Amino acid sequence: MAEITSLSTLAKTSVDANEFLLVANSSTKAAKKLQLQTLFPAVSTAGTSSETLYTSATLTNKNQIVFKGIASGDTGLLTVATTSSNIVLTVLEAGIDLSLCNNATSGFLTAVDFSGTVTGTCAVTNGGTGLSTIVKGAILYASADDAISATSAMSTDGQLLIGHTANGYPSVATLTAGSNMTVTNGGGSITLAASLSSLAANLDTGSFNIDLNTNYISDDGSDRGIYVHTNGKTILNDSGSTLTTGDATGQLNIQGTTTTAIKIGNSGAYQANYDITTTTSASGTNGAKLQIYAGTAGGGDKAGGTLALFGGTATGSGAGGNVDVLAGDAASGTPGSVQLRTYTTGGSATTAVTVDSSQDVTVESGNLFVSAKPIYARASSTAAFIQYQGAPATTDDGTTAVSAANILTGIVQCTPTADRSKATDTASNLVSGLDLTADNDSFDFSFINLTTDGQDNVTLTGGTGVTLVGNMVIHAQDATDDAVSIGVGRFRIRRTGASAVTMYRIG
Repeated sequence: MAEITSLSTLAKTSVDANEFLLVANSSTKAAKKLQLQTLFPAVSTAGTSSETLYTSATLTNKNQIVFKGIASGDTGLLTVATTSSNIVLTVLEAGIDLSLCNNATSGFLTAVDFSGTVTGTCAVTNGGTGLSTIVKGAILYASADDAISATSAMSTDGQLLIGHTANGYPSVATLTAGSNMTVTNGGGSITLAASLSSLAANLDTGSFNIDLNTNYISDDGSDRGIYVHTNGKTILNDSGSTLTTGDATGQLNIQGTTTTAIKIGNSGAYQANYDITTTTSASGTNGAKLQIYAGTAGGGDKAGGTLALFGGTATGSGAGGNVDVLAGDAASGTPGSVQLRTYTTGGSATTAVTVDSSQDVTVESGNLFVSAKPIYARASSTAAFIQYQGAPATTDDGTTAVSAANILTGIVQCTPTADRSKATDTASNLVSGLDLTADNDSFDFSFINLTTDGQDNVTLTGGTGVTLVGNMVIHAQDATDDAVSIGVGRFRIRRTGASAVTMYRIG
């Protein structure tokens, strides 16, 4: 057996899991081995989310524990000392600053003892009211700078705090009822009732409505004047009637007497029975214009409003009402005219038709189209038609074409010295030059052969797009007995297309 003195030395820091001690049981004499490193202490922290009292490398030489020191983070608030083997932590109250603390959920102060700083009544400057007593029902107010006073007890129904300029602070008072107003004060309530039985002053409603409650705005309090029906329609009535008149059609119903339905301003002799007029102007001043406009479209592809005038419908055997458009009369000057005007494409207002004081109707611009009915000329004592005839056109003694401008004069004449063949203008030129704007529009003209020898003839041929129907030879005049030629031909040009016409011999 080896002697202990001959064994090598095992340092504590070199002990590992393979080092054991021999242990014998005194009773059983059984021998066992004990792992040597289990005899060294181990350190742990029992609490959770807490600081350890030892350092992370707390054990040295397998059995030495290193503890942390305890120090104050703010020696003005907390001190650390050792007394009688105890660590003593002392809080310094004088170092606590409450402004740095969170007082959102609970107050730090539960009571204030004024006995040390305030004597008698707490003044306003100390956060008090300056009052030692206050009666029931009084209201506090600032009567001066840094001064709080109490009103008298508000013990009367309807009392309010009402501003008082002279005092500079409010006074306790009740509302005063003015004209056409009743004030009723109750416990915790004020009722204002308007009485409009005799309204003398101006009524300014601001942005509020007036409910007439099935009554009129009248000059004498009777059922006449302006009435707004429950269906939202407005009625102007000059005599007593039932309120069911609001059932009439239209948003504004003016129900006058049988002689005057609508009257605006003064009336003259003609307007005595039915009129919308402007007020007569002062002497030396032109009469005021009266204009009625339909609504302007709001933009886009929307059309402007239509202005329609309708005569009354006769539901029985009587005649329907007329629509009269009458120009103004004149005492010594020229009476006015009735004008029909429209805008051109360029936006210029242009008169199309005028009916003057002689009752002459003039088409001043544009064409007169009669699409479905004939034109009747029934004058028995005057000519049926008077039309303009300018100087006839003369075409040369040659082959020059008969132009649309020649034909437009209505009469084309020629004095040939030999037989001549003359073409017409092209169909396109005839359509545009004669203003044949639609198919089947036509124009009549005469061609006169002024030669009197009975043998020098003019033969018309068709220009481009012109179709000829009938005898196109205009013979020279022959004055002998039984002559067959008077030297004139009558022709009609009919449009058949944008660039096509047919010319007929009709006489």
